[in-house]
Parts: sequence; C-alpha cells; structure tokens
Amino acid sequence: MIIKKLAVPFINEKLLQQVEHCYIATAAISEAGFDFIRTRIPTKTKMEIITGLEMPTSPAVLQRIWRNYQGRITLNIYTRNDFHANVYIFDLPFRKSVAFVGSGHFTLEGLKDTEELFYKISDAKEIENLKSWFIGYYEFAQPLSEALIAEYEWRYPLMKQQHHASRLEKKQFLSLTTAGFSWDHIKFKHQYFKKEDYLAFSSDKAQFDTPDLNAGRVNVQNKFLALHDLIKDDLRKMGLQATPNTDAIVSSTDPVDHADSQLRSMCLTYGELKKNDEAPTLTDRIHVQIMLSQKEVGIYLVAGTPRKGKVDREYFKSCMNDVEYRKQAFKLLSGLGPAYWIEVACERKNTDTIPTEDALWEFIKTDQWIYFDFIIGRNYLPDAAEISSESIAASIVRELDKLSLVFRHMKAPDQR
Repeated sequence: MIIKKLAVPFINEKLLQQVEHCYIATAAISEAGFDFIRTRIPTKTKMEIITGLEMPTSPAVLQRIWRNYQGRITLNIYTRNDFHANVYIFDLPFRKSVAFVGSGHFTLEGLKDTEELFYKISDAKEIENLKSWFIGYYEFAQPLSEALIAEYEWRYPLMKQQHHASRLEKKQFLSLTTAGFSWDHIKFKHQYFKKEDYLAFSSDKAQFDTPDLNAGRVNVQNKFLALHDLIKDDLRKMGLQATPNTDAIVSSTDPVDHADSQLRSMCLTYGELKKNDEAPTLTDRIHVQIMLSQKEVGIYLVAGTPRKGKVDREYFKSCMNDVEYRKQAFKLLSGLGPAYWIEVACERKNTDTIPTEDALWEFIKTDQWIYFDFIIGRNYLPDAAEISSESIAASIVRELDKLSLVFRHMKAPDQR
C-alpha cells in the first residue's frame, strides 16, 4: 500500500500507541520528528535507530538521546558509507508487525510536511527480511558517544549553512523560472528600480567584474545614494544613521568584497554610531538594511551575521529569560505585520505563525551568534506599489520606523 504522509496512519490508525518495539533507519533526525514519534509511543517501548550524518541531524536530539534515554533508546551512527535509507519497522501486540519503506527522513518534514512516498509492508516474511537488513547495518555502525556528539556539534553549523544555502539557491532559481514569473509581465515605468537593476545581481553574473557589469552596479549604487538623501533626515530622528564614510554608505560594487567573491545584492546600512574609535563597526552591531537582490527589495533588521553581533545577540537571549521582556518582544514582532519573517539559525518563520511569546523564545534559543545570521525582515517584489518612484522613500521610512522599536528593544545597554 502506498502512503503519501506517514503521519496519517500514525495518527488516524493510532498505530504508534500500539508499538512494543521499533526499528528506525533514517538519513536525518530532527527534534520535532523525534518528538512526534517519541511522545506517541508507550513509555516502555524500546527504540533502535541508525542514521548517517551526511544530512544535517540536530546535535540537540543526539544529546537528548544520550543523556535522557539510555536503556530505552539506542542510536548508532553508520560511517562506512553515505547512509540515505529511510525504514520504519514496528512490532505490535499479538506478534504482529508493520513496516514502512520510503523517502521521508525522521523529521517533521519527512513524516508529514513535505512530499514523500512510503510503501506499507505487512507480510511477516518481508518484515523479517527488513529486520535482517536493519541488523546488518546497525551492528556495523558506531554507538553514539559523548566524544562523537562533541565532534559533530563542532561540524554541524557548517553543514547546516551549506544545506540552507543550497535550498535557498534552489528556491530563488525556481522563483525566477516557474510559478508564472516573467520579467516581461512587470511594468517598470513607475518603479524606482528597473529591470536592469535587478538583473545586475543575477546569479550568472555574480562572480564576474566586467566594465559593462560594473556600470550597471554603479548605476544601482547611485540610486541608493539618491534614496539615502531622501530618507536620511527621517532616519536620524529615529536614531538611525549611516556610516560617516561616504564611500561606504552603499555596499561595494566589487565581487571580491562580498561573500564567496560573488556580488548577489547591494544595500544601504544604518545603525547607531559611537564616537569611540575602538567601538565595534556599525555592521558588528544590530543594524537595519535596505537591500536589492536579483528579484526583490528587502528591508531588514540584522542582529548579526556569522561571527558578528555577539554583544546584542547574547544580551537579547539573556533578556528573553524574563517573562515581561518576552511579552514585549512578542508584541513588537507581531505588530510588524504578516509580511515580516524572522530567521534564526537558518530557519525562517513568518512572524504571524509564531503563536505565543514562549514559542518565540523556544525559536530564539536556537540562535548561535558565531555561526548563523539573525534577521527580521520583509521583501517586496519588483512590481510592488510600495517601491514605486513615488512611494519608495515613504515606504522605507514607515517600515524602518516599526523596526526601530524592535531595534531599541534588542540593543545591549551600552548602545541605548
């Protein structure tokens, strides 16, 4: 029998409540996926799990299994080759068993959210064959240990960054080539940024620096400088300023000055400036950006890029322990509107999908300033009325006025 969503028989047939022993082979594990099954099986049920670490598996779930479930849950890591199998075998009462073989990892996405395919197996002989297959890999895998977890925790952030970057590139590529998107359908006559401005940052041009490409980037840079002149007085009243270095108000037109030597976007950056020459640079601290990329204009509050933003991000996380502070942070984020999202540790959520201040806090806890971006923002498509020549300055001032409230709430005390 073909199963599209493995969560359906798990929930509708109350299958997990009957499980006496389970065997899971999977390419990746997430905390949410682990909890989905663990909280539904009886407390005495034993689980045997085997996974590889080629796909990002949460170190937190490895720690939880090691610290809290020894004797009930065992997990082995297969290291002899890449391990991409996904098999779920359940022993049930009265010597019955059922198994599912398919594409979904041991994650919430793999079990219910993404498009996966499973085949249900009830034949006793076939299940015994699957168990023999499972044991063959399980016995040749490495038992989970503190040393293995510690080493993996060090490597995991880079794996997650690479996985996130790959998914983001795919999403951007598809958004430009599918879903009915066409540059020819967009009327640029009244828009501040024209078609050629966006195309100056297309992926196929990002690593090159020819005279023609540079001319297009300089044109965008000049538009940003003109936009800066329109909004700088309003932003100054909010306590937001650009760097005094006029050559650095807009990001560089040279690809070598950007990540991976690829110029994929250009931005204006504002924050709070300090007179102390030894103080962190503007981009080391919490700041706001107006950014143009190959398909959209974004307005972002950036609490730090990897290896930056330690002061503000650690302050914000410590303050979120306080109930009243959490409530205010949740209120401010909710007040931004449904177009806004928050990105923490490569995971992005729309602000209106976070139900409570406690849910926000659980999300914020995953932040690691040394590895990941922390961004709150929204995006506009090229034909949005808010970024027309007539409206763009007012739109930016309006949105940054809302973000400035979040900015002040998150700042560490020495920046107040």
